[in-house]
Amino acid sequence: MRLLHVTHQYPPAIGGSERYIADLSEELVARNHQVDVFTSRSVDFHTWRNELSGFERRNGVNVYRFSSMRRRGYIWTMLHFGLRNYWRTKSRRYEPFIFFGGGPISPGMYWRMRRQARRYDLVHLNCLVYSHVAYGYAAARKQNVPIVVTPHLHIDQPQTYAIGFMLQVLNRADHIIAVTEAERQHLISLGLNANRITTAGNGIRPVDFPVLERDKSRHILDIPQDAQVLLFFGRKEEYKGIGKLMEAYAALKPTHPSLFLLTMGPETEYSRKLARQYKNLPDWINYGLVSDLERAQGFSAADALVLPSKGEAFGIVFLEAWMTGTAVIGPRNPAVATIVGDGQDGLLVDPNDVQELAEAIKRLVHNPSLAGKMGELGHQKVLARYTVPRITDIVEGVYLRTLRQRQREQVYQR
Repeated sequence: MRLLHVTHQYPPAIGGSERYIADLSEELVARNHQVDVFTSRSVDFHTWRNELSGFERRNGVNVYRFSSMRRRGYIWTMLHFGLRNYWRTKSRRYEPFIFFGGGPISPGMYWRMRRQARRYDLVHLNCLVYSHVAYGYAAARKQNVPIVVTPHLHIDQPQTYAIGFMLQVLNRADHIIAVTEAERQHLISLGLNANRITTAGNGIRPVDFPVLERDKSRHILDIPQDAQVLLFFGRKEEYKGIGKLMEAYAALKPTHPSLFLLTMGPETEYSRKLARQYKNLPDWINYGLVSDLERAQGFSAADALVLPSKGEAFGIVFLEAWMTGTAVIGPRNPAVATIVGDGQDGLLVDPNDVQELAEAIKRLVHNPSLAGKMGELGHQKVLARYTVPRITDIVEGVYLRTLRQRQREQVYQR
């Protein structure tokens, strides 16, 4: 197949949806499909700053990057104005403010799709919340090319998907790929045809997670061998729950002196404020952006991954933790609850409840055998269901069914 993947950002940009489309693209190339990617030149969705080159061949994938409009202060004001008034009135007159405020706004990407979309058998649009999906859909539909969408819905944040032009894309796409069964059921509740929605998921490559010696990893990270280590891994945004975790850790530390907190991930304005607030917090080890080896060392050194996020469409970091046999604590929301079995291979908490989070941490700290069992069950789950080849099997099947359905429709129309 000749496939075009259209996404807001692509590695080296960091994020779960970026990782999803990159892994999928590379695996499809390995299966002898042609995959081109159209994306922005940005690695920062806050600004859409044009940083990367216009073309790169990355692990067999042709990545075409297009310049987009910078998201400056007045653009954010436009977005907030549109969202505030849209939810107040549900009037479509406010949708252009959301569209232009969301970005990435890339006329070059749109016009290239208008000219070249017919070269491809199918167009796959990734990550509904951003505006490229709307104009990517318009360009592909104009050329009558089949369209598949992976929306990556944050179910509990309707402002990221329940906008008129976004719902229009979902209703008119040939097929939708949900990353969790909860997302699929939610899409059905919005009135979409269940036969047009398939649950796939995110996946990881086990080879990317070598088995490291725990003692050696702790030595490298300067963590005592007898410590009880909590790991936060991800972009240090407020919605990811790092502030709640630090509050819970600060409350537990006086009565649990062996507790250590290890945080890894890109810094933000929010995390820098937290660093000033907790500058005297004992046994907190903080890393910014880390290498693949440092990431593996962090997971290997940890007793539990803690991510009490308020906005997860999936949570690929839970799979990464399980690959090293590490227990997980995540948010009790519909998406994560379909990945993490509460009380089986992890614990789920109200992401707004610091006390409940602290109790979950204590439960694992006081029961290391339980934590070990949860990590092992999670490891088995990843190998059985959440590897990149397994996810690609499902998506490849969706592509083929979509193309067959389009061919049948064309025969009926003759």
